[in-house]
Amino acid sequence: MVASAGFSGDYIASCRWRIEAQVAAFDLLLAQAPDDGSMDGALREIEDEYFVAMAGQLEGMFAHRAREAEGDGPGPLKEMRAVVEALNGNGGRFDPPASTGLTAETTVLGLDPGDTIRLDRDAFQDLANAFFDAVEGAYRVTD
Repeated sequence: MVASAGFSGDYIASCRWRIEAQVAAFDLLLAQAPDDGSMDGALREIEDEYFVAMAGQLEGMFAHRAREAEGDGPGPLKEMRAVVEALNGNGGRFDPPASTGLTAETTVLGLDPGDTIRLDRDAFQDLANAFFDAVEGAYRVTD
């Protein structure tokens, strides 16, 4: 597949809407859980798996982006790719290439190489927002 140098504003907006709708669906699940704590453990497990899957979905929406548009330094685009690669094939241990410069000081999630990744709702939302902003800055083409 040829790398994409740009995405339409409509495509980016529709992807953002889809991710926001899925986060809202999780929020609805949480809101309907009993207040007695009986579901807390199950909800934590669901939350982690749900947002790991969401990260994979989000990365997949823009998987064929041209990497040269990401720039030389660290950023959310490189972070999302490294997070998804770690979750899919590295047992959830953050291990980005050293050339990316991704460290706790430069990542949205505050991850250092070797850290175990845990994606709860808020962490995913922070990374997704930064990712979409970076996509719009680096890849958005006029409609």
